[in-house]
Amino acid sequence: MGKVVAINISNERGTEKRSVGQVEVIEGWGLEGDAHGGDWDRQVSILPVESLENVPPEKKEEVLGGGYTENFTIEGVDPAELAVGNFVNLGQAVIKILYIGKEQYKNHGRPYIVSREGRFGRVFKGGLVKVGDGVSVYIFSRDSFLQCVQEGSLTMVRIFLEEGMDPNTRDNYDATVLMLAARGGHAPVVRFLLDKGAEVNARSDDGITALMAAAYMGQADIVEMLLAAGGDPGFRSDSGLTALSLAREAKQEAVARMLENRGA
Repeated sequence: MGKVVAINISNERGTEKRSVGQVEVIEGWGLEGDAHGGDWDRQVSILPVESLENVPPEKKEEVLGGGYTENFTIEGVDPAELAVGNFVNLGQAVIKILYIGKEQYKNHGRPYIVSREGRFGRVFKGGLVKVGDGVSVYIFSRDSFLQCVQEGSLTMVRIFLEEGMDPNTRDNYDATVLMLAARGGHAPVVRFLLDKGAEVNARSDDGITALMAAAYMGQADIVEMLLAAGGDPGFRSDSGLTALSLAREAKQEAVARMLENRGA
């Protein structure tokens, strides 16, 4: 994981920015108080310090001596990961990268490298960002989506689904994301997946359902949620197990009573 090393804003475009300790990032707009905010595709600029390695030796002193012209200066992230289409989570905010560099390169000062290596994009989720906050990059892919579900990151799950990811995505063992969220006890993610059309009675390659997974792990609130959404307690796995038998096997007594009361 990387981190934010500087936050910079300016009231006018084309001027050096002043550094601040924290900033509120506004969804669909940009940084509060920064002149680059607006309804366009370059609301936020990000520069990884690792990109400074690409500055020619004869320009290094000039570039390093110039004032900040990017909104966020970050470190600890491979610039190759900061590709167009990927999402950057800084503090509470999430930015989608839409451009690398500018159409016209600048040849003097800090803009020399920002115009070539800066990442520009839109704010998909606003929130507070502070110097020292962690920075994570999410590639828009099945594996990243599965990771977000398993981590219980509702923010990123929401963004992935809004960007077109299938709510019935499966892992290499044919388990759906609903099963993974249920097993992990991530109730808000389970609720959101159901709202977005996840199949409540989908089965893995061994016949396990999300209800069975939640019952075995003792996730009572999720079991109740899945039952209300049409989860069938009568389904059996390939080895003949039901949600009730799995709850009993795992000594999840509260869940077992809940299922018994539902006639399982």
